Amino acid sequence: MFAVALALRAGYTWIAAGPQATPWSDPLTYDTVAWNLARGAGYSLGTGTATWPTAFVPPVVPWLTSLLYDLVGHRFFAALMLQCVIGATLPLLIASLASLTFGGSVARIAGWLAVFHPLLVFFSGYLLTETTFTALLLAALAASAAWLKTPRPGRALGVGLVWGIACLTRPTALALPALVALWAWRPLGLTVAPRDRIRQLALIALGVTLIVGPWTLRNAAVLGAFVPVTTGGGRAFLDSNNEVVWGDPATRGGANSTYGIEPWASRFRGHTEPEVDALARAEALRFLREHASEWPAMALAKLGRFWRLTAEGGGTGSWQREGSPLSAILARIDPLLLWSVLVLPLALFGFARSVSGPRGWYLALPALIIGYFTAVALAFWGSLRMRVPIEPLVVLYAAAGADEVRRRWLSRARGFRVIEGRR
Repeated sequence: MFAVALALRAGYTWIAAGPQATPWSDPLTYDTVAWNLARGAGYSLGTGTATWPTAFVPPVVPWLTSLLYDLVGHRFFAALMLQCVIGATLPLLIASLASLTFGGSVARIAGWLAVFHPLLVFFSGYLLTETTFTALLLAALAASAAWLKTPRPGRALGVGLVWGIACLTRPTALALPALVALWAWRPLGLTVAPRDRIRQLALIALGVTLIVGPWTLRNAAVLGAFVPVTTGGGRAFLDSNNEVVWGDPATRGGANSTYGIEPWASRFRGHTEPEVDALARAEALRFLREHASEWPAMALAKLGRFWRLTAEGGGTGSWQREGSPLSAILARIDPLLLWSVLVLPLALFGFARSVSGPRGWYLALPALIIGYFTAVALAFWGSLRMRVPIEPLVVLYAAAGADEVRRRWLSRARGFRVIEGRR
């Protein structure tokens, strides 16, 4: 499974990006920080001797990439190959989570579906947080599911540590340990004493703090402000909630880059990263207050982009670089549309069957995570990029649905029928 997934992702990246690929936009930021780390300039932006400390991007992806650059030099294509290797672990990780929750049959189906998922393949060819964060999200969910089955203090601390690393990969994960604690609260009370339940949840919080805390202290010392993970949250909030992006029907529900658009470019000039973050957040809140009557329309536009069934086109929605060998084929075929038509109905069926059974609450954890990321899209913007981390969880429910269809077909083919038990 790993070998097929790696070959598919590496082959796609070779064709779509090419060995001479150069970073641009967000990947350029991650590449710059990684190379500065590798050459001893610290966690910083800028080139040459003109560098400055930053917390604009979360540290895990630049740090991993810097370790590679230490070995091979500043080769951006090598960084893309590293993301392909990480992406090839996603089928194994979703199979592990499926095995803990649904069983071996669903695990095999989920793993192979993840091997060929077009979004998971596509985003392996970018130096962004999506692939690495998705891997850590699945690892944290698997650790949480295993801990709830057999609660132990050491396991609880380990769950917190994994969630802490996930938070340093993408700050939207900061609320997820609390969501997992709410999910685990009632079933945990059935197996441990009330005092132990509180102690184990406190150990999860301690694990998160042990990982995130040192980075937060570093930011306070270097930037002189309280920055839990990044200084990019306010900018991202404004990029998706401003007059320019909302005023154009073609971009509604999406985002732009206000750092280079007036009047914000002039307002941000000369300010530190934390100050820009605060100014951007204030500007976004002002826009939302002035357009309060349009919030339902904004939500629908963002949801439409987030749960779209087709590729976006352009930017992070294109499937290949212009002029690549895939251009002619993918100009006529949308892999995501084909995938959505086949897989999403199975996912809805699998979800309905899972949460309606006697283990419904235990099997609802992926749905809670999917709901959380959908809510985040409502606050920020809707895009395929925002949806990538939850796609393996959609695959998990699709595998459960496919397994249920398979069992029913086999029972009928052999002359048996399923008798639903009473609850």
